[in-house]
Amino acid sequence: MKQWQYGVHLILIMTMIVFGGGCAPNGEGKPAEVKQENQVQVQASHSPSTLQENRLIYKEDQPDSIVHFYLTITEDNVTADPPMTWAELNRIAFVEQKSDKRKVNVILQEGTDQGPGAGMFGYGESQPNATAKVRGNSSIKAPQKSYKIDLFDHAGYWRNQQTINLVKHPYDFTRMRNKLSFDFFKKIPHFTSLRTQFVNLHVKDLTGGAKQAEFVDYGLYTQIEQPNKAFLRLHGLDPYGHLYKAVSFEYFRYADQLRVVDDPAYNEKQFETILEIKGWNDHTKLIRMLADINDLNQDFDVVFDKHFDRDNFMTWMAVNILMDNVDTNSQNFYLYSPLNSEKWYILPWDYDGAWGYYDGPLKSNRRAPWQRGIANYWGTTVVKRLFKNPKNVDELVAKVQELGTIITPEESKKMIDTYKPIVSPYVHRAPDSRFLPGPLDIYEKELARIAQTPKDSEQKFMESLQRPMPFHLGDVEQANGKLIFRWDMSYDLQGDELTYHFQLAKDPSFSRPLIDRQNLTGTTLEVQETGKGRFYWRVIVKDAKGNEMTAFDTFQDENDNFYHGVREFYVK
Repeated sequence: MKQWQYGVHLILIMTMIVFGGGCAPNGEGKPAEVKQENQVQVQASHSPSTLQENRLIYKEDQPDSIVHFYLTITEDNVTADPPMTWAELNRIAFVEQKSDKRKVNVILQEGTDQGPGAGMFGYGESQPNATAKVRGNSSIKAPQKSYKIDLFDHAGYWRNQQTINLVKHPYDFTRMRNKLSFDFFKKIPHFTSLRTQFVNLHVKDLTGGAKQAEFVDYGLYTQIEQPNKAFLRLHGLDPYGHLYKAVSFEYFRYADQLRVVDDPAYNEKQFETILEIKGWNDHTKLIRMLADINDLNQDFDVVFDKHFDRDNFMTWMAVNILMDNVDTNSQNFYLYSPLNSEKWYILPWDYDGAWGYYDGPLKSNRRAPWQRGIANYWGTTVVKRLFKNPKNVDELVAKVQELGTIITPEESKKMIDTYKPIVSPYVHRAPDSRFLPGPLDIYEKELARIAQTPKDSEQKFMESLQRPMPFHLGDVEQANGKLIFRWDMSYDLQGDELTYHFQLAKDPSFSRPLIDRQNLTGTTLEVQETGKGRFYWRVIVKDAKGNEMTAFDTFQDENDNFYHGVREFYVK
């Protein structure tokens, strides 16, 4: 197996780099650029990566510090059109309720634990200098909200940023997972990171009717840099490039949703159900890439190397494997491409579900058998085609082993120990202590457990390579008193012969199967109806060595029990 060796070269650069020839003048009124005197270029033995990030942007980061933000919800929101109060904003519990109109005017100030500080951002402001709205997808249902604050142009910049994400991470027991991840990314070649900062948020609500409102402690947040045009510019990337946030994106063609802007059927709202548009809005290059990778007549390795940076893609896969971030197969990442380049790069976003999250004490049956390694991404066109070539599997293994020397349990513990004096006091007191998804008496044990994630994940990844790939169960066809079941073919990375085990039952645990057929070699089965009502079925694939895998499908009952590889259907 190849072992990739990397040489590190320092490049002294005094002007901003725009990759792929996408040079353009700087806009006026923007924050000062950071000179790229510490540009890192890493070359692999087979080809150099072209993704280079200005890492001086992280020079002033202080992971062992906390910033105090003071947020005043101003009275003018009550008489606005439409009117909005802080309480109403915080009652939003569904993504569909969010819109640009669902926000409030605020005064944002930086200070100390004693209050807004003289000479610090926003000090002395008496009129709104920003808007605030709730943010997040699944986390929007949590009682503790996360917020997105957009500074007005006249307010200037806080640390060269006009968008400030304050993320509560309500489902992360440690409240460290995102900070830990993005601090690691600063050390990893062919990748980007985001600036992060622990924040203590204090809120004064003047829309609640109190005559003498005081600042209320909202506890600990993590400020996470927003990937946007300003992010691209400050990180040494092309601010005029293409940038998309994955919403539900598996690299299919999506012909009905993803169209060019001048197409009469173009619908931006429909487009953004797949990818949110964050950069240049000419989608021609994106659609060209998707058309190529879904063209089965083309040599996929040629197509892949035309449209993707191999080192960046393998790095993204490897960090997700080592950090055990399974929630990245169709979301929680950005697609970036310089304006004058065919190459696409994956940029990371949202790792609060990483670091053994689904193996935690409160998630005992949430992880599906396929949520590990390559299998976790097998539903995407790129991964399914790329890793049918054994050489690409070997390359990913080599990348996991290489990055396993950076993302180690020892370094994880060291970083967690740096955060602990900041984070621990907040999680042990109100308001955060009232909402933690776990008992405080196991908090230290949980920190120790997640520090071991890289080592455990690498071992489990290697084991997962021996198992067949997951597949999808089809809809059950009912005709003439018969039931016809269909499922997709599985795939084995070693080329082993596969057989399928079919079961039909009245309960999702299959304690008493009505039909049990083993050693099937086809992907269709026809049986006689066994009565009326609700039924469950599953198919388990097995290779010649006895390694098994379930289907992608999961049935969740009313008690939040998860039955992986199972579908339900009704016979009328």
